[in-house]
Amino acid sequence: MRLKLLAAIGLAATLYSCDDTTTGIGDFVADTDEITASAQTFEATTKTLKYTDLNPNGVFSRTSNAYLGKFTDPDFGTYTTDFITQINCTEDFEFPETMQDIVSTTLELSYSSFFGDSLAPMRVRVDMLNREIDDDGEDLGLYYTSYNPEDFYNKNEEALAEQDYAVRDNSWTKEEIDSIKKANGYYPPLVIDLDKARKAKGEETFSAFLKRKYNEDKKNFKDSYSFIHNVLPGFYVHNTSGEGSILYIGAIWLRMKVSYLIESSSGKVDSLVYTSIPFAATNEVYMSTRLSNSGDNLEKLAAETHNTYLKTPAGLCTEVKLPLKEMYEALGNDTLNSVSMAFTKYKNISENSANNPYKMGTPKNLLLIRKSEVNDFFEQKQNYDSKTSFLGTYSSTTNSYSFSQVNRLISQIFSDMRTKEEPAEGWDEYNTLVLIPVKTETDSQGNTIGLSHDLEVNSAKLVGGEDGEKIKMEVIYTKPKFNK
Repeated sequence: MRLKLLAAIGLAATLYSCDDTTTGIGDFVADTDEITASAQTFEATTKTLKYTDLNPNGVFSRTSNAYLGKFTDPDFGTYTTDFITQINCTEDFEFPETMQDIVSTTLELSYSSFFGDSLAPMRVRVDMLNREIDDDGEDLGLYYTSYNPEDFYNKNEEALAEQDYAVRDNSWTKEEIDSIKKANGYYPPLVIDLDKARKAKGEETFSAFLKRKYNEDKKNFKDSYSFIHNVLPGFYVHNTSGEGSILYIGAIWLRMKVSYLIESSSGKVDSLVYTSIPFAATNEVYMSTRLSNSGDNLEKLAAETHNTYLKTPAGLCTEVKLPLKEMYEALGNDTLNSVSMAFTKYKNISENSANNPYKMGTPKNLLLIRKSEVNDFFEQKQNYDSKTSFLGTYSSTTNSYSFSQVNRLISQIFSDMRTKEEPAEGWDEYNTLVLIPVKTETDSQGNTIGLSHDLEVNSAKLVGGEDGEKIKMEVIYTKPKFNK
């Protein structure tokens, strides 16, 4: 269906405000006074994909955050998450020269937010890895969410620690929790005692183990590589019972309480004091989250054909099929000044979600990218460029995600196609894009400097589907009259 713009002034304003880098298909010299601008509407088709349709290993999860918990949703089923983390040791670290003992050691998980029931009883288990993981960037499989933790620890060995917890720690008052959250952005941490289980059995505690390794050779603590290879390969942290909450963990600390001697008022080094020494999980060492979604629910939702879904983390995304053959035949020799499209969200996923007390959030940002380029984009830490990849932000005003510069990608595809009679691998080589929920990383000026998969619990139901409403693609293009 062709839509002619009715007013020349309005047309010109629209044309030159759409895209300041419009791309032509052929090289020409145009008389700008004789440019004829038009608009036309095409229709794209969408369907739901499981993330495993993009990559059987799940999603690439190389982030500085970890996630822990289990939650069952009436629409999307059961979702579980746990993680492996290493602990960094600062360069040339040394304990106080007069250290007497490592009195206690805890693993602290600081979470900035959570999803689900804050009072749900949960149980966490901490296992020490039985081999080191060298994060040299060569094995990208380490960062996909379906990795097998049993490759790195022995599930038949006794746990280093197990502990019950709930998101809301009742040892703190609401006023204290609010004050702590306001001060540093985190709730009171989940503190796991790493000595308790072995102390109760009369075995060497984890603190005693650390002290022994240090006394055997101080070089074991000289840097993160030595610490990971000679002392502590890392931890696997996972739930063993309970469900109802997911922790969004932003900081992980191995905290040692150490006693040592200082000089007393008598001049002798005989006064015992205590200090806390933290080792952190940082970007310099390995950390990766494992995610699991119950398959049956996702299969049923992906099979629906009158709408599409987004579900994070590692659940569902939306495929977009562009009518490029039709567009190329109609506009292949024209200049595409703007191609805009919007994806509208339903208010609720279902009646279940409308009545669910634990409502999932709405994905804030969507990446629109060619399906064939998804894996490289995340593995190579690329940023969207508004040329081959595009970022759309949810608008509560329009209840949709909008993209207005897709002409840049389509124009480049048309330029490539001019050298081919027919795409070697069929039109799907060009036609197929996907919408993927992402988190943005920004600099101090608010500029987006990186994207990663959204690993929080979010969802959306979108207008579309193979048998549902088509997605309108509004195209503004020009047919210049060549100078003679």
